[in-house]
Amino acid sequence: MVVSGSLILVDQTAVPLATPHIIKSLGGSISDGQWILTANLLPLAAFMVLGGRLGDLLGLRRVFLAGAIGFLAATIVAAAAQDMAMLIAARIIQGASAALMMPNAVAIVSALFAGERRGSALGVLAGGTAFFASLGPVVGGALTAIDWRLVFVLNGLLAVLTIALTLSATPKLSGRGGERIDVPGLAVFTVGVGSLVFGLGQLTQNGVSAASQIVPLVFGGLALLAFVVIELRVRFPLIDLRLLRHLNFLASNVSQLLAGAIELGLGFLLPFQLLLVVGVEPAVAGLALLPASVPIILVGPLAGRAYDRFGGRWPLVFGYLVLALSGLALTLGVSDQSAVALIPGLVLQGIGLGIVLTVNDPVGLSSVPLEKGGQAAGMINTAEQLGGAIGIAGFLALEYRYYLDRLYERLDARGIEPTQAQIETAREYLLRAEQAGLHNVPEPGVVQRVFSDITAAHVDGFQLAFGGSAIVGLVGAAVCLLLVRHGDPLRVPIRSRRSRWILANLDR
Repeated sequence: MVVSGSLILVDQTAVPLATPHIIKSLGGSISDGQWILTANLLPLAAFMVLGGRLGDLLGLRRVFLAGAIGFLAATIVAAAAQDMAMLIAARIIQGASAALMMPNAVAIVSALFAGERRGSALGVLAGGTAFFASLGPVVGGALTAIDWRLVFVLNGLLAVLTIALTLSATPKLSGRGGERIDVPGLAVFTVGVGSLVFGLGQLTQNGVSAASQIVPLVFGGLALLAFVVIELRVRFPLIDLRLLRHLNFLASNVSQLLAGAIELGLGFLLPFQLLLVVGVEPAVAGLALLPASVPIILVGPLAGRAYDRFGGRWPLVFGYLVLALSGLALTLGVSDQSAVALIPGLVLQGIGLGIVLTVNDPVGLSSVPLEKGGQAAGMINTAEQLGGAIGIAGFLALEYRYYLDRLYERLDARGIEPTQAQIETAREYLLRAEQAGLHNVPEPGVVQRVFSDITAAHVDGFQLAFGGSAIVGLVGAAVCLLLVRHGDPLRVPIRSRRSRWILANLDR
């Protein structure tokens, strides 16, 4: 299960460094870069709950293996892609297949390690997965320097290993059967999540006021409201919203959404900060992110033990405060334009994510009935991936839009009005810089005049994005402080004598 989680997250963290090379090789545009990753995240977020639900009904091991085989097939297609359409289609199938794997991996570990061992086991799963995921930029940078297709070849080998280990080491866990899949709920949920992610993605290209961004966001919000209505009326809901009455489970979902935004949002931005501000090549950029990796593998098991002993509230609050300090340290380090200045922020990020991602799962899963484990794990993982999609779109929009504003302010102050041809030349230059590093690409004459302005504007943009991550960390600390409790009280409103009687008899 650790290998499977590592496979999915290495794919997500290694691909950003390969993205500029993919665009050049397959003849894509700059705007395709975000969608290479979003095409994977969107179905992963949309179908995660379905994957957990299918695991509960059909058997955790069976559904997990189906996802692993589908992921392997899609990875082979991605490695052999001849154009952007073929690659993005493969990425969509990868995401849908991963949605069958991730929730059932957590549910399998939760089912096989009961009682006091569950926290430690889930800690090893989360810590090990996060550690190998943090190696994604290192692997992505090194393999991209040879050929971007090798990133997908490596993922294919990990998928084969996952299938082999599952067949040899994972016992069969039978499902309940007898229940139907909530098809209307699934359709509305998929449309709602897809519209929200698409609308957020348009922020980077078109700004806040564009109709192409506002309409999908409004439509997505309405679709999710309709989904809530459907789930409260059907006999076998896709998502049992009553589970959210458990304060710890509610806190775990909100916390996982915020942690996913920081984890995947900064995981997407940091390589580009190293390429476009520090100016190193992709292989060095991957190695420069290594200080965020080691703390995760050290902190994960310790955080699991802390949960077993003290519960989840204070470890989560502490983890989020560390993430807030990480965002602040990264904000201060960007201005030095060196990889060394980022090390304190990266180390703090590794510690914070190691704690939060380790403790979130047992906090949520220990508060729901065991037979709901697959669905509950699907909800928690959906929150993480949805948070990741929001984090990538949101932090990228903050950085890119502010970068453009600051750049044009600087050019206006110098009396420079670039022509469309000069703008296109600068874009091509920056695309090459994303492939090889800013200092490894010769500057065209038109860029030499404004090189310092481009770099300074990028510094301002990255500072704003990293500052935003610090605010998200503070919000996460507040949420966990307010919601996480010992004993996980049900959030049951007392409206009548009958509901008070039920509450008393549940001993909550």
